[in-house]
Amino acid sequence: MPQILCCACVDGADNGIVQECGKFKSIIPPGCSFVLWPLSTVASVSMRTTQLDVRTNTKTKDNVTVAVKTAIMFQVDPDKVETFYFKLNNPHQQISAYVDDCIRSQIPLMTLDEAFLAKEKLATVVKSQVADSMQQFGVQVINALMTDMSPDETVMRAMNKINAAKRDREAALDRAEADKILAVKGAEAEAEA
Repeated sequence: MPQILCCACVDGADNGIVQECGKFKSIIPPGCSFVLWPLSTVASVSMRTTQLDVRTNTKTKDNVTVAVKTAIMFQVDPDKVETFYFKLNNPHQQISAYVDDCIRSQIPLMTLDEAFLAKEKLATVVKSQVADSMQQFGVQVINALMTDMSPDETVMRAMNKINAAKRDREAALDRAEADKILAVKGAEAEAEA
């Protein structure tokens, strides 16, 4: 079989995986490299930091359904490019599964109010657990952020009604207090006259 010496260009933000007859041969840095085509092929692996948004639905301790949106920033470990390329088929799906598992193990232990107050703590736990789980596949988790936590729409309406009723009650008390002061002042003015 004739072989041709070809130039393979790897983007500046990538590393190249060289395979010879389907078997891993080497990792090439960004720039131009020569490979023997058609026996050798080059696949690019992005070394950029990537953001993955994961939406997880779960229930709180007080049986409120919440949708939690988590942003995971990750990148390929430069020392484990080969592991990343050959061991992971769909990194986004796998990271999402780990995030879902972590969120669903933490949120049900908290009430809705506790979950809202613990967003930073939850983000730290998610980052730690996902980083530990994905490290074996050559993925470095840079950061995890809880970007949104939304209860079910009916719960939101009920909470808004409760808050509105509380404000109405406080306004009524303020009006009654003002009316009382006006009545006292009016009586004092009549008594002096």
